[in-house]
Amino acid sequence: MYRNKQKKKQIFLSIVNVHTLHVKTNKLPNSDLNIIKKAIHVNDRRKNFKMAKTDLRTLMTFENKYSIEPVPQHVLRILFKKHKETFDPQKVPEKLWKTLFPYQQTGVKMIFEQFGGRCLLADDMGLGKTYQGIAFLTYCMAEITDYHILIVCPSYLRYHWQHEIQTWLQIDSQLVKKGSEELTSNICIVSYDMVNALNLNTGVYNIVLCDESHYVKSRKTKRTKALTPLVKSAKRVLLISGTPALNRPIELFSQLYMLRPSYIKNYTAYAARYCNGKATPFGYDDRGSSNPHELNWILNNAFMVRRLKRDVLTQLPPKTRHTIWLEVNSTELGEVRVGFKKWKSLNETIYRLPTGSEQQRKQIFERKQTISALFNATAVAKCNALVSWVSNALDEGRSFIFFAYHQCVLDAVEECVQQKKISYMRIDGSTPALKRQKNVENFQNDPTIKIAILSIMAAGTGVTLTRVTECVMGELYWVPGVMIQAEDRIHRISQTGSCDIKYLLGTETLDTYIFPTLCKKLQTLDTLVDMRSDRTFQGKTSTVYLEEDENLFDAIKKMY
Repeated sequence: MYRNKQKKKQIFLSIVNVHTLHVKTNKLPNSDLNIIKKAIHVNDRRKNFKMAKTDLRTLMTFENKYSIEPVPQHVLRILFKKHKETFDPQKVPEKLWKTLFPYQQTGVKMIFEQFGGRCLLADDMGLGKTYQGIAFLTYCMAEITDYHILIVCPSYLRYHWQHEIQTWLQIDSQLVKKGSEELTSNICIVSYDMVNALNLNTGVYNIVLCDESHYVKSRKTKRTKALTPLVKSAKRVLLISGTPALNRPIELFSQLYMLRPSYIKNYTAYAARYCNGKATPFGYDDRGSSNPHELNWILNNAFMVRRLKRDVLTQLPPKTRHTIWLEVNSTELGEVRVGFKKWKSLNETIYRLPTGSEQQRKQIFERKQTISALFNATAVAKCNALVSWVSNALDEGRSFIFFAYHQCVLDAVEECVQQKKISYMRIDGSTPALKRQKNVENFQNDPTIKIAILSIMAAGTGVTLTRVTECVMGELYWVPGVMIQAEDRIHRISQTGSCDIKYLLGTETLDTYIFPTLCKKLQTLDTLVDMRSDRTFQGKTSTVYLEEDENLFDAIKKMY
């Protein structure tokens, strides 16, 4: 039988801020704990508490009696970091500099003065990170005569970056279209998927900018392995992402390690300290979260510039969420009910099997397949209800954007709109980059286009659709960061109206499981990145669309 032999320390220390430490105790008698608290001037009855950093020396005198896990040296280095650069705004073209909002100017200044030109720009979605990125590039070009710039971004954003560089810098750049293409320009724009195939030499590019840097959230992917040495060897680096961690703390590791490995040490140390990492019969589990207060402090003091819309765009209209339960006809729930029955059966048997056994492994894999099949079955079951809702909304004369994940839902909504002879635009994974940009421009400029039918994964980032104020989420996805990004296609700079975000959820479907899970994950990420707890996907209103049914909410509760 598998056993985790790692022994927990009796006293575990972490950083809250420059003046305060957090103390977590494990299996200490109350009498001993009270003696320690008295010595370090703490008046707190809880087993986990805060203490002044000035009392650390006193606490460490108990080290010969109790096992103490101190703050690691690589974390303490951040307390003494220094960057002596002085930012000179004259190195940024005056026209561009004056275009920036004051908070954007401050952000560019912080990138150099506080983070030495190696930074994660994580401003909230819609705050104009691209303009700050262009200002970063112009500043680097002014100080480095023989510059070689590599811009890495999702494939669909390559044309966007080429356009912005031409607009603001009046410089031609090379937009790389094939992994076999030779890079000859001083400014090269490549997609994440090409980085590995291009086999670029380390040290060639002294300026690297990575847009939507959460694309390298996994340390095991080829793109991450290829990009890491390029970023580590560059003199100036800017990673850009409004959602640096989409799902859990481990997704930050690769980005932080690229920027400053001396503050992170290695994967094992990071996962153990911030991801509640632990060995299991199925490998090392890094999916958890631990010490979010310290990781938040590290981010803000050693890596990240981040501002929230609520703080810097006080005049930006509010965003309101609505939860709308659509009743799914029982005749369409056959596959869903079969899936739930199989899932329940697997849950009952998996943990009765010997831990780590081959039979248990197979059943865990089978459960994953079952949930995936349930996800697809939910999309099929919801189609008619979604089409009915969209049809009614269009009949009311409303104009909005509609997000879905599955092709069958996108196709069903498109067919409905075509039958009604209503003007629309669509972006999914098959939409070419050039046509994608044209669709966005047409939607923004033509009020007769009533609906944008969008794939969550293909159009959830990199587009601005602020002509409308209503965003409809026809389907859910497992990752809260992806949902937030999609919402903020309408809630960003240039939006003048109050934004309504509507979540259309199907009764008795997998939505009843995914939705509360998303809310919980969002709370974890908000605590980690922003130390905030004011957001939730749960809407201010919760209604059932179509028919009333006394047993409906009983069915929903059983699914939670």
